[in-house]
Amino acid sequence: MEILKKIVWFTDSLGIAVAKCVKWLILFFVIITIFDVCLRYFFQAPTLWARELVALLFGPMWMLTGAYLLITDEQVRMDLVFHRFSNRKKAIFDLITFSLFFFYFGTIVFYGWQDWYTGLIHNEHSRSVWRPVLWPFKLAIPVGVSLLLLAGIGKYIRDLYTAITGRDWNGN
Repeated sequence: MEILKKIVWFTDSLGIAVAKCVKWLILFFVIITIFDVCLRYFFQAPTLWARELVALLFGPMWMLTGAYLLITDEQVRMDLVFHRFSNRKKAIFDLITFSLFFFYFGTIVFYGWQDWYTGLIHNEHSRSVWRPVLWPFKLAIPVGVSLLLLAGIGKYIRDLYTAITGRDWNGN
């Protein structure tokens, strides 16, 4: 049991650490956007790259923070009936629904790595005027979903423990 707890702790720590690093992109978005707005409105000289760069970085920010939302149980869920369940029933329900989670996100990881690799091999660029390379941005899809999958495995292990014992992971 201690080995499982260490594995879950490691995967949770990894997802949380990545999200804490990525959150600083928001400050970068604000600085770039203010810079572009100032150039556009005060100097009538908008940039060609600022809006696209913010858009290109916004996707990776969301992809790389998904695991954090699952770890902290902040994901969107239909709580019409779910919140009335006991912890054991919630865990059993999550165990059932997570079989779809693993299939869906496993498929995204598989094809995400293929898409990233294809973009890397072909040195794929955007079709915009400044033509940034796209593979670094595409890398966020398989990495972020892999982190989400690891967080899902941790959640699955915690739910399995709760379903079997009736206690939550922390022993309550």
